[in-house]
Amino acid sequence: MPTDAEEPWTMPLSGTAPEPPGTYGPPPAVPPAPPPLLPPPSAPAVPAVLASPAEEARAELLRQREAARRVEPAAAVGMLDGTARQMVARLGRYDRDTLTTWRELAWYRDAAGDPAGALQLLRLVVPDLVQALGHADPDTLQARFELAVLTGTAGDPQGAAQQLHALIPQLAATLGPYDERVLKAQHDLALQVADAGDVAGALNQLRLLVPLVQQMLGEGHPLLAEVRLDLGRYAELWGLTPAGRATGLAWVEAVAMVHRLLVWDFETDKEADASLRELERRTGARDLMDRIFLAPEHFTAEQVAAMAFGVPGSPPPMTPPPMQPPPLSAY
Repeated sequence: MPTDAEEPWTMPLSGTAPEPPGTYGPPPAVPPAPPPLLPPPSAPAVPAVLASPAEEARAELLRQREAARRVEPAAAVGMLDGTARQMVARLGRYDRDTLTTWRELAWYRDAAGDPAGALQLLRLVVPDLVQALGHADPDTLQARFELAVLTGTAGDPQGAAQQLHALIPQLAATLGPYDERVLKAQHDLALQVADAGDVAGALNQLRLLVPLVQQMLGEGHPLLAEVRLDLGRYAELWGLTPAGRATGLAWVEAVAMVHRLLVWDFETDKEADASLRELERRTGARDLMDRIFLAPEHFTAEQVAAMAFGVPGSPPPMTPPPMQPPPLSAY
């Protein structure tokens, strides 16, 4: 998972990177101020406040953590491991900075090609975060989300789905039901449900999620593209099954399949041609290739689909209620 300063999608802790010097050009020239007519009155001396040894230790350890963020993941692993161990000794096992440094170490282990080590570490860190900070603390929620994702990556989609199922209501209560991170977790839950073998259940979740992301985050948001692509993939897969052949194709699914064609989300031309044929079969439309690829470049996927299928205007955006995780029996 990305760090606080690097994670664009998934769930940053807080704060943004400072603007580099010179972002807005050199400062304007300012003429020097004239010397004062009278010397300023002398101010009373203010005694210097010295930082405590504990504060100095924390500041130095945080500088070490920041330095690790600026190197390659493989090098960062060794640096963060040493920093985290020093934090345990000098700040305590349950200190927030100690715990978040262990969490970052897990992220870098995964990025360096050691997902098993990252998963093992997070399984140890999350209970400590819960004990020290509580279930709803943002740092705890971040670590629980990363643990769920790594659980799915390790080949346990049912376990990952169960973790996300428990996490999403707490994310929504803490961040708000339409926060980007909540919607991202809903998307990841759908993927785990599909990987666990319930493609129809994943489709139902993605059908609701697409218009919700579109309405709350906007047409150009990267998460909308991700959700549409996955909906298009699963819609095509479902349409090739006996059950899917009888269901037809909903508008939101048709737009998702058009989106896949527009961004060419395929390994080969043969795969793209098969997707186009499936789209034509399920909509009854013909000669979609020219109608899709001759659309103006500034058109959205929904506008291209409306033009390709001869729809005067796309359906108005829907705002469904916040999605609720399906019952645990689904897993």
